[in-house]
Amino acid sequence: MYASYNYYESGYLMGRDPKLSEDDFPFWEKQAERVLNQYTFSRLASNLGLITDEVKDCACELAELLYQADKSTQQAAEQGGVLQSYSNDGESGTFDLSQSTFTEEGKQKKTKEIIYRYLGNTGLLYQGV
Repeated sequence: MYASYNYYESGYLMGRDPKLSEDDFPFWEKQAERVLNQYTFSRLASNLGLITDEVKDCACELAELLYQADKSTQQAAEQGGVLQSYSNDGESGTFDLSQSTFTEEGKQKKTKEIIYRYLGNTGLLYQGV
């Protein structure tokens, strides 16, 4: 585990309200850890000494993103998506997720943005080519 719930609350959020409960955090942090291992070529998993506050903050923000994306996907499936337009006359509605951060493409783009913001200057993303 790269970041504990205690770090999430005190180090990352610094007094703001948590988006993840203490029960949900371990699962979503683990998912964030897997994404980080892909981008860092498992350097963090093989050398725990590289886990700095930047890595912990990145893991926390990714965990929140992945949680929110999953929650949004579940709501979209239940509701049909984000309401784009609605016609009262014929009781019809149009739903659109194309501009959402929580589409698969949007989630990947936001994930990359988060990782590069925190780890871009650390050398952890370098492929050695």
